[in-house]
Order: sequence, then C-alpha cells, then structure tokens
Amino acid sequence: MLMLKIKRMRKIFYLATVLLGFSCTTAEIPLTGVPIDRTVTYQRDIQPIIFNNCLTCHSSINPANGLILESYVQVKNSAQNGNLITRINDGANPMPQNGLLTAANRALFDKWKVDGYIE
Repeated sequence: MLMLKIKRMRKIFYLATVLLGFSCTTAEIPLTGVPIDRTVTYQRDIQPIIFNNCLTCHSSINPANGLILESYVQVKNSAQNGNLITRINDGANPMPQNGLLTAANRALFDKWKVDGYIE
C-alpha cells in the first residue's frame, strides 16, 4: 500500500514538473503601468530607440544575423514580418542582448504596432 502511494506521488511530481516546464517556455515580460495616450510614430519615438540601442549590432556594417535596422522600411518590416517586437519583450532572449529596453521604450514599440507602424 505504501509503495503504491509513493509511486503515485512520483507520477504526480513528474507530471507537475513537465507541466511547469511547458508553462514557462516564454519569458515575455508584460508591460503594466505604461499607458501611452498619443499616436506613436517611427520618426519621433522609435527611431531614437533604434539609434541608441540597436545599430551597434544591426547597421549595414557587419549586421548581426543579417538584420539591418537603419531605415524606417527595415525596422517596420522586421516589426511586422520578423520577430523584432517579440525579441524586444523577451526576458530570456532579449534584444538588445545586454538586457531589456525600459518598459516605457517597449511600450512605445507595442503602441507603434497598434497604431499601424506610422512613419
């Protein structure tokens, strides 16, 4: 009887461990408390963030992973069709690689997407 309970407990433990592992596959950091009540544009809001945080690795001079983020079209394309915004919000594999952008800057990217990637 005791051995049955131990086996059952082990099964429950292993099942819980597996389920916990699957539930932790994303490390996206939620943005809370950063409301933006205006339209976000590339020129005013996004371009300075890209210039200060991304061009070290993503300029036309030896771009990391072949990704160049020097122009509006390149950044918009990466945000729409690539994983730019996902990586910006990913705590486990952040972009930039030295750590997440501030919550305010990440919120600007999210709002830029909602607003339709306005130049």
